[in-house]
Amino acid sequence: MITFAVIIGCIALMFFAASARGKPGRAVADTALLVILLGIVAVLDIVVAQFVDTGNAGQALAIAFAGGFALDALYGLLAPERQRQRDKRLRRLMKRRA
Repeated sequence: MITFAVIIGCIALMFFAASARGKPGRAVADTALLVILLGIVAVLDIVVAQFVDTGNAGQALAIAFAGGFALDALYGLLAPERQRQRDKRLRRLMKRRA
């Protein structure tokens, strides 16, 4: 239950930071990506738990991913110019791959 509360808190922080910057769409995209990553972590945890006792490794990894996304949103709020530079580099990278 605590894991769920921490992840929801991180998502709320992501929405707050993105709304403060005037870009709530970024928070929605990050949340969608986070949900996909959490699904992958859950499936991997279930599969690996069939062979090894994983303990709370899946929960810790889920909290780490959510915390990383929340820190990224907070960093974008505090240093918007560097966030823009990172976004430009990501756009260029994605255009090259397409």
